[in-house]
Amino acid sequence: MQQHSRKLNHAISPSQISVLSLSVVIILYLAHALPLYFYNVALPAILRHQGVDLRWIGMLSLLYIPWAFKFFWAPWIDQLYVKKLGKRKTWLLFTQIALVLGVLVLAFTQFSYGLTLFVIVGLWISTFAATQDIAIDGYTVEKFTEGNYRLGSMAQSIGVAGGSMLGGAATLWIYQYWGWQSALTTLALLTFLTMFAVFFIQEEPETQIAKAKPSLRQAFKRPEIRWALLLIVCYRVVEAPAMAMLNPMLIDQKWSLSQIGVLMSVVGAGVGLIAAVSAAVLLKKIKATQLLVWAGWLRTLLYAVIGAAVVLGWLNQWHLLLGVFVVLMLAIRYIAMTSLYAYFMQTSSKEQAGTDFTILVCFELLVYFIGGAFSGFLAKSLGYGHFYLVLAIGSVISVLISQRIVLKTQNLKTQTLPTQSEL
Repeated sequence: MQQHSRKLNHAISPSQISVLSLSVVIILYLAHALPLYFYNVALPAILRHQGVDLRWIGMLSLLYIPWAFKFFWAPWIDQLYVKKLGKRKTWLLFTQIALVLGVLVLAFTQFSYGLTLFVIVGLWISTFAATQDIAIDGYTVEKFTEGNYRLGSMAQSIGVAGGSMLGGAATLWIYQYWGWQSALTTLALLTFLTMFAVFFIQEEPETQIAKAKPSLRQAFKRPEIRWALLLIVCYRVVEAPAMAMLNPMLIDQKWSLSQIGVLMSVVGAGVGLIAAVSAAVLLKKIKATQLLVWAGWLRTLLYAVIGAAVVLGWLNQWHLLLGVFVVLMLAIRYIAMTSLYAYFMQTSSKEQAGTDFTILVCFELLVYFIGGAFSGFLAKSLGYGHFYLVLAIGSVISVLISQRIVLKTQNLKTQTLPTQSEL
């Protein structure tokens, strides 16, 4: 088994990570981010513009339930595939076709058709995007060595930023000028075009034959996975509510849909790209967990400043100040995301890469979506200013606990390292 693991770990040397390999991973993550950020960025702004209550907008997060529970079928994605196509290519092609069909159906489904049909189509898209993400994550962990995980995480962040720009800003802009059907048809076309990246995937023979059968049990037996899950809860629990209320707050501050689209998914995505690349450079010198903690303290400070700005009425005097806060929050989020996903890759086993990584991502999303679902109720009762001040206090506690967990995981690695006599 150890010999097999060494073969996997050295299947690809750092020099073999080419521009093509990075580009393929970026486009793959872009593919699943397009519909995801339509729901996350464009749809909340559209609904708030139509006067929908904040509580219902917050509940949109529940459409992402498949993302939180996709770990149940992740082992099957690691096991079942068409050998002639390849382990990852099989599922990437299948899910991409399903996504295109789902977005096309959504394009011709107006709100007047009723909430039930809208939710069913939304769950279809969410389920297949989540399944596709299992295959993408597994391929990325298998393709990159530990020394290059920062590049894989950077590629993921860049793909997500591109999805935010196109699935969020572009779709929102098209909706404002040409309507729902044109916006969703364009989104379906973009989703279809990303499919061509699948044909450039180069799967290694070793990754297609697993020695041990992938399972959830094997993952949860590892203490590294359990500590990572605890870190996710402590770190992400306060971030989701803060992000979920950005678009509604912008609408209430009289920002137009096109302005929000440019801010969130053009300027924000551009800043996200810079932040992701910067994080990848920093990860070459410091640990992913250390950078994650630094981002947490920056996040805490920003929440406090936003809360104070709302309470003191600064946003009424300087309209663009809220835009500055949003961009800073997105930059910090991309740094944290790049760090966190690099840590996920380090924690995942090569022998069941899709399963391990998916468990961590699912738990992260579950925490994130629950926080987002209740954010509207909290913001409505407290008001935006006190809402962000409460989150700032929660963030202080979150980061302090996260630091303790990081220390525990470092001690765990030290204890499991082989001694010189064992080597």
